[in-house]
Amino acid sequence: MRKFATVAMAMALGTVSSVALADGNAFVNTNLGASHYQVDNPFTGYDNSFSKTGKAGALRAGYRWNSVVDYGVEAGYGYLGNATARAAFPDGSIDRQQVKTRGWLLGANLNYNIAEHWYVGGRLGWFRARTSYEERYTNVSGQPSNYRGWEVATGEYFGVGGGYNVNKSFSLGLAYDTYRAPNADNSYSTRIGMYSLQAEYRF
Repeated sequence: MRKFATVAMAMALGTVSSVALADGNAFVNTNLGASHYQVDNPFTGYDNSFSKTGKAGALRAGYRWNSVVDYGVEAGYGYLGNATARAAFPDGSIDRQQVKTRGWLLGANLNYNIAEHWYVGGRLGWFRARTSYEERYTNVSGQPSNYRGWEVATGEYFGVGGGYNVNKSFSLGLAYDTYRAPNADNSYSTRIGMYSLQAEYRF
């Protein structure tokens, strides 16, 4: 994961420095919102609580060239919250399971100004996902046992959004992104959506 992160940031920063005098803008944007995991409740049929939604966010930097549709590259990091399930069984034991995903981003970015102050945009790319699993089980005697594990694999992401250009340097908007986080051998994957507010600064 460190190697992927180093390559991603080097590519973004190298692109920005090499085209500093080109017709375009370097940018930094951030998203803050909520994630939604497309996972099933593992405790259906028991007295349980289940949440597929958590706090989420992302930070990206890159460079965008000016055209009819502005286009560019981006690199960054996404934190996709978690999904949590908890069950109390008839024998008095309790089981709690949690999955959370975060990872590095590298991709392409598009932006179209539909009017002086309004824009729509999109992005897509690779998502180097680190997915962590945790289970806490307490038996009928009250003795706890914990399991923790994680996997790293590369999936993809894409997103759309739109909003308001406050001025030439700053904009605010809404965005939806979806990420695919596969397991280590790509035998299955988890799809995670993120609804967010987005702020971008261009320089």
